[in-house]
Amino acid sequence: MLIMASLQLQPGVFALFCHYASGKYSKKRASDLTLFFILGAETVSACLFLCAYYLANLFFFYQFRPETSFFAWVMVGVLIALSLMSLFCYFRPGPGTKLFISRQCAKNLDAHARLAKSRSDAFLLGAFSSVCELLFTLPLYVITSIEIMEMAVEFSPSHLLTLLYIIVPIIPLFIIRWRFHLGHNLADIQKSRVKDKNFTRIILCFSYLSITILFIYFRIIA
Repeated sequence: MLIMASLQLQPGVFALFCHYASGKYSKKRASDLTLFFILGAETVSACLFLCAYYLANLFFFYQFRPETSFFAWVMVGVLIALSLMSLFCYFRPGPGTKLFISRQCAKNLDAHARLAKSRSDAFLLGAFSSVCELLFTLPLYVITSIEIMEMAVEFSPSHLLTLLYIIVPIIPLFIIRWRFHLGHNLADIQKSRVKDKNFTRIILCFSYLSITILFIYFRIIA
């Protein structure tokens, strides 16, 4: 959950979208469009988690234990790679908060954020911004679904954890939306993102490594 709340691509696109929408439309109209962006982001998050959870169900139905197979070591390798990428590659070198995505993809996201004028445009932009960060989120969906499946046997509120995990990625979006409503602008939000850049790197790296160590200890060795 900490990783999902710390990722920066979707909040960055959302901040641009809020900036453009508030400059072109009334406050009510801009607020409406930003809600549909959040709905698009939430829809993708829910769909990805449900797909991963369904696959985990299939594994358990056929009594295949992913965490005790070669698959577990594959996931460990992926998580270690992501921890290193978070530290060295998530943000591009230099000032500002340019992320790992290609410059063409960044230009396309900026163009769509600028040109979006309907609820469907906002919804699709929110959905697409979620997909662009799958490299860092898909392994988390897989591991989380496996862990919740394990916990469901002994821990009845596991469905509450599922709901929380699906909601967490949109919390930063609501915070940005709230800041715009308070009168902050894109420059204020960008300053905060630049200031927190190194902290975000460390948090992401440490979180991925922590999951790796816990996964090895409790699911492979134990």
